[in-house]
Amino acid sequence: MKPLLLAAVLAAAPSTPPSSPAPATPPAQVKQPSLTVPGGKFLRARSGNTAVAQMFAPGVAELSAAEKRVAWSLTLAAHAGEDIAYDQMGWKLVPAKRLLEGAWLFGRDAQTETSGFDTKLAEYLLRFYGHGGNHDSTTGQKFVPGFTFEQLDAAATRALAVGAPFPVKDEAALKAWLQDLKPTLFDAAFEPQLTSKAPPPGQDLLTASSNTAYGPGVTLKDLEGFQEKYPLNSRVVKENGKLVEQVFRAGTPDGKVKPGLYAKELSRVITHLQEAMKSAEPAHKAALGKLVRYFQTGSPKDWDAYNIAWLKVDPKVDANLGFIETYVDPRGHKGQWQGLINYRDAKENQIMELMGRKAQSFEDRLPWPEQYRRKKVAPPVAKAINVITSNPQPPAGINLPNEQHVREKYGSKSVMVTNVMEAASAVTRLPLALEFSRTAEDREQARKYSVTARKWLVAFHEVLGHASGQVDAKLKGQSPSVFLKEYDNTLEEARADLIALWHAFDPALSELSPDHDAIAKQMYRDFLVEGLTNLRRVETGNAFEEDHQRGHHMTVTYLEEKGAVKPVVENGRTYLTVPDYGKMREAVGELLSRLMVIKATGDYEGIRALVQEKGIHFDPKLRDEVARRVKAVDVPTVLLLNSPRVVPVLDAKGDVVDLKEDATQAFVDQHLERSLLGRLSPAEARTVAPKLAASPDALREAFRALGPETTSAPPATKGAAPKKSTP
Repeated sequence: MKPLLLAAVLAAAPSTPPSSPAPATPPAQVKQPSLTVPGGKFLRARSGNTAVAQMFAPGVAELSAAEKRVAWSLTLAAHAGEDIAYDQMGWKLVPAKRLLEGAWLFGRDAQTETSGFDTKLAEYLLRFYGHGGNHDSTTGQKFVPGFTFEQLDAAATRALAVGAPFPVKDEAALKAWLQDLKPTLFDAAFEPQLTSKAPPPGQDLLTASSNTAYGPGVTLKDLEGFQEKYPLNSRVVKENGKLVEQVFRAGTPDGKVKPGLYAKELSRVITHLQEAMKSAEPAHKAALGKLVRYFQTGSPKDWDAYNIAWLKVDPKVDANLGFIETYVDPRGHKGQWQGLINYRDAKENQIMELMGRKAQSFEDRLPWPEQYRRKKVAPPVAKAINVITSNPQPPAGINLPNEQHVREKYGSKSVMVTNVMEAASAVTRLPLALEFSRTAEDREQARKYSVTARKWLVAFHEVLGHASGQVDAKLKGQSPSVFLKEYDNTLEEARADLIALWHAFDPALSELSPDHDAIAKQMYRDFLVEGLTNLRRVETGNAFEEDHQRGHHMTVTYLEEKGAVKPVVENGRTYLTVPDYGKMREAVGELLSRLMVIKATGDYEGIRALVQEKGIHFDPKLRDEVARRVKAVDVPTVLLLNSPRVVPVLDAKGDVVDLKEDATQAFVDQHLERSLLGRLSPAEARTVAPKLAASPDALREAFRALGPETTSAPPATKGAAPKKSTP
């Protein structure tokens, strides 16, 4: 649609086209249906064991007008790439997303709500959006709707009749489309595991994983000896029996680099980045220009050039955009699309500044062999931030870039995400710390210090954890991930946590608080609480698949075996206690040193043995006990975060002059709005967004006006049978 035409349609069109029957659900009911909302500043909604917490954006009003324009344009760039992220999670998730959105906006029927379909669709959309697809983002296990295929069929038929923007023209085509998507949505045995680290007999890590990093039929054996030129941002598929890399890239304007996967979406990302460049300060503008170049070419060299430029600037408004984290790929190579937009939180910066200032001193006191300590630590850019928007769900801390050769030479950026941590601490972490504290004294300590202890752990994890150490020369400049393979991410997350635990009692922290010793002890206790409560995320089976959980479980198991942590059972309740904090710190240092040597030397068998023996399997009876206790105190198992919606304020010329925060938007509505804005031009988006904020009817009409759109479908997967695991 041409720029501004969508806005004109919104302004002129009636709620329902005269030629179409009126939708049974009035437009005013587009909002998320009733979920239990207990109240409070952070907790927004509950749906079963899932809760939605609201993040806020303190300080966004203090950004300059130019910074607000940059923030808005970068937010649109993040939205424009979201379909890429969904596509990476499953072969037919993008069309499934279109179907669900159309059914939600156009197909509900208040007269048949006795079936509970509307509520069940809301619950499923909550999970689908929150996890970025139909697999739990932590366990990787597939979840299916509570409604039936027949109910969705009826809703889709109603939606098509009133003009839902489906990519089909008639009811017969709709039925065929629904049948094609039925296994993806409704069959729990079809593509059951997002990332498989323990494949069933007869399969390997790739064939048992339902993500789309590798095409149908590609096996680990096929990849032996295959040299990937674009390891981070490509998909490896078979074409005519030969392995081919399909690169995510937009192509260059001069035609020398041809478009690749999701060229249309990446071109939109580029357009928004170029809009942000108009208001960015010179150094930031130059860095964004290098990011544009990377999205055009997909070249690893251009990615390195961007990261180096990004490390040299510290704008108040910043972004993590691109193919970044590799957790979803079982080999740990392919980057998942990430779009996280943030701004600096000056009020929470004290601990980050301390760690950045004393980074070399902290490095010098690490417990591993001298040859693996970095002699010249480049002062990291360390700061506290608030998130404006994020896909996938935002973490509590970030350390980037991941590329070892870049961080060793140029350093890294480490951030603590304040508004994420505040929401998570209020809704889940503090209540769990209280439930799993054994004594009244421990519970009182948790009330006083748990929130601060979490901030300190995340700060150490990100600022010093991922950025510390250097590898052995025998690796010849190659990343340790090449050697450690599927265990690299598990090792790295455990190593970063252990560095936080090792430094927790450092006297330097007395600068931050006279109670630093009590905060350090709380950090240790909370780490063990998390070791227990992680169990309830794996609802079936007795094994962890996700890298963070494996690393955490490996550490807790090691500490128990060393006698540094003692399980105590009282009245049928299990607690993990620390008899001697000095002894626990000593054991932390032993494991930390062992992991660093494994990383530095690329010792695959060393990390494999540790993870297999200590990091995967757990006692399901203990999991069931933990789950009962968590349920009894009504703490949600899954926490989804609602971003602070920012709405542009325009001047008479249509330029963005301000951003207003809105903390009232429902979670499902927010993701519907993202889905829409991600498909618009800069001019359309800044004109339409205020209308969406002003009227509950506008979102429906905006989707109808935009019409159907298919994605830049990967050529090699058209018509190919998606991978599925043997039931």
